[in-house]
Amino acid sequence: MRHFACRLLAASSIACLALAAGAATRPRYGGTLRVEIQAKPSTFDAADSPDVAEAEAVRKLHALIYDRLVRLDAQGRPEPAIALSWEHDEQATKWRFKLRPGVKWQDGALLAPEEVVAALKGLATGTSVRWTGDGLEIDAGRPSPDLLMTLATDADLTIRRAGVGTTPVQGGSAGELPIGTGPFRLTRWEPGARAVLQANEDYWDGRPYLDSIEIQMGRASRDELLDLELGKADVVELDPVEARRAQQEGKKVWTSAPLELLCLRFSPNRPAVQDRRVRQALANSIDRAAIQKVLLQNYGAVAASIFPQWLSGYTFLFPALMNLDRARQLTGEIGAAPALKMGYDPSDTLARETAERVAVNAREVDIPIIPAIRRTIPSGTTDVGGDLQVQRVRIDGPTLDVAAREAANSLGLPISGEPGRPEQTYAAERQFVDSLAIIPLIHIPELLGINPRVMNWSATSWGAWRLERASLGGEKP
Repeated sequence: MRHFACRLLAASSIACLALAAGAATRPRYGGTLRVEIQAKPSTFDAADSPDVAEAEAVRKLHALIYDRLVRLDAQGRPEPAIALSWEHDEQATKWRFKLRPGVKWQDGALLAPEEVVAALKGLATGTSVRWTGDGLEIDAGRPSPDLLMTLATDADLTIRRAGVGTTPVQGGSAGELPIGTGPFRLTRWEPGARAVLQANEDYWDGRPYLDSIEIQMGRASRDELLDLELGKADVVELDPVEARRAQQEGKKVWTSAPLELLCLRFSPNRPAVQDRRVRQALANSIDRAAIQKVLLQNYGAVAASIFPQWLSGYTFLFPALMNLDRARQLTGEIGAAPALKMGYDPSDTLARETAERVAVNAREVDIPIIPAIRRTIPSGTTDVGGDLQVQRVRIDGPTLDVAAREAANSLGLPISGEPGRPEQTYAAERQFVDSLAIIPLIHIPELLGINPRVMNWSATSWGAWRLERASLGGEKP
């Protein structure tokens, strides 16, 4: 009996320890998640943001506030959101969606089907959307097998209250800030400085565990890492140098798939770069491996293609080797190579350091380059303000078709044909890269430092944050 009692006591102790461990890791309600980012978005419209970082910060805010008819799961596959289910005809031209009942706006009002119809006015020309009384019908006017992906990714197709919060003012008020049906509601907006979001108590997918999220903008990477170390921040964006240091010190660093392309972009009408041999010689002179190893601390990957391997699967067809002999042969044919003015964004440390390294590489093959401070390239323009510029382009996808559209808008990649045909995308990419309109350099991931008290941190490989199930546990370090 004594041995039995001992075994029973030991089993009970193990069970208690297991329960305690479970309680320690179980999500908890409450608390404020403190996030620091480097961008300083001054507008709430990603399309009007002057650079890649600001536009992406706005998109992350939108994803916390607004819902979609369809969203993507962690593998990038469409899943139900405001729409519970869907079906389509054999040609995928006419679609029918069953809407989720009882969805509420963040002010407590019920979402009406007519409001969903109004939110989808950004669909392609020739597409009709109507509410039939028992379902939402979309007639694309042509076969549209990619409609679900469009609904899940197009920035113009989020469900938002019409006429409210199109331009939130500093501080904000109930009638001035954006209203959606997402997990968090924006309660304060200080352009370029701070944003505060509160949990949506009536969120259709369950109330978030966090009470609120506070986002500080315009923070330098070094300051962010210090705040993380001191327990003043929970999630921080890090540059490669600080990220490597954080990892070496045993801190948690989350790394996405490569989401940006770092490249050199030429102004097509500038006399100094009209000779293809000049652009070709420069491309052959650049030591991409050194940029990736030194400036990016071995994060990311060298690039000779627009799209990274995880999106296209064919980057091996674009070799990225430095060839100084070929570069010198080309400059020898030219004679005296013209001096090139190369711009970069002064607020972007990586862009500045890349410009300096490219200038050093070019000097080895007798191409003089003058780095010059310039702002970022306005969307839709081809003249970069000098002969060439260091540019960062978001190409996160999450599919090759979506990434191709992003590259078409930001770089002028000529795409055509039906979606879902990677051979067509490859042909367009090959032609564009071979034209030397740009020189791809590095595919860059997103790097985040995470406080140990953050539980259930969730983000997709393409950088989308999923914070409705994140929570805070334990004490600040």
